[in-house]
Amino acid sequence: MTYGNRMSARHRRPDDSDPSDPGADPTRTGPVTGPVVGPLIDPDGVVLRVGDPEHLLDGVRLEVDWMLGEQNREFGWADGRWTLALSRPAAWRIEYQLTLRRDGDTVWTPDPDNPRRVPNPFGDKSEIRFPDYREPNWLLTPADGPVTEIRTPNGRLTQPVPVKLWSPAGLPAATAAPLLLVHDGSDMADRGHLLSWAAEHARTRPLRVALLDPPHGLRDQWYSADPDYSAHLAEVVLPALTSRVLTGPIVGLGASLGALAMLTLQRRHPGSVSGLALQSGSFFTATLDPQESGYSHFDRICAAVRQVAAGPDLSVDAPPRSVPTLITCGAIEENRFNNEAMADALRAQQYPLTFRLVPDAHTMIGWRDAWYPALNELLRGLR
Repeated sequence: MTYGNRMSARHRRPDDSDPSDPGADPTRTGPVTGPVVGPLIDPDGVVLRVGDPEHLLDGVRLEVDWMLGEQNREFGWADGRWTLALSRPAAWRIEYQLTLRRDGDTVWTPDPDNPRRVPNPFGDKSEIRFPDYREPNWLLTPADGPVTEIRTPNGRLTQPVPVKLWSPAGLPAATAAPLLLVHDGSDMADRGHLLSWAAEHARTRPLRVALLDPPHGLRDQWYSADPDYSAHLAEVVLPALTSRVLTGPIVGLGASLGALAMLTLQRRHPGSVSGLALQSGSFFTATLDPQESGYSHFDRICAAVRQVAAGPDLSVDAPPRSVPTLITCGAIEENRFNNEAMADALRAQQYPLTFRLVPDAHTMIGWRDAWYPALNELLRGLR
């Protein structure tokens, strides 16, 4: 999984319709009055219910990007509503969308009868939280501290890497502190509240956070084991950061393709980072991930993963060194198996490695919920 969606170009979303045409949007299934709808949640599963008193829809289907197994995805219609009984997967919470079919048209949409939504770069998703889910307490911590833009040249890249540096309030630039180097940094900060986690961590041990953002259209290129990008981080971005503030251990944090890019940095530029936090990495192999074979950078990613799994190249002057590594992955996401394989490969190469299986999928909230205490423990072990 590459942290995207798989909506076919022939499908449209509700906001693609003509707002002047009351019949153009299949999510408008009928009058407000009608049978009680919305999800029914209990510890063992959920019954999804979509109101359609006039039976205007031809069908409703559940759409997820996590492992659903043999579960039927088609809703059944009766008594003015569409329903689907979904057994609980190995997760605290799930995210989903629906496809609604009407008169030969198909619309992807969040569940119109579930008010709980989570933002996603490719369109909001509906959310189900099972009764035992709890948000992390550190979400309440204010992310106090300045955020400074760090300008760097683009070097061999077509554009410079946008970099912002967060420091906890009152931490002088001349005081050494660990640095967390983060791919998709602004998204991690905005949707994942990473700086709230960092501010809570800084109460006991100050650290700084460098937020790296790929420009529009370059994420897939840069994060798919691109050697020019990893060289640029090592030769341009990190020196710019360490010349600005006194830096202790550097830990690379990334999710999905961002995790692959952080591992690529560490393998190709020994000494660049002191530790790795890799979440739901897109560590594709031809055997485990044939469903991703249509992705434009699939072959390059597979080659990079094979190279890591084969072990360090001892013929070069500075072969990769093992560093403390955290890998987290959702229990129900497709990347689980390639993440388990990568964990085994790195352990065999003497990486001090912690693997945490999170009861979630390939989601920002799943990554967020894995930071405490696992990321705290990784940083605590570095000096």
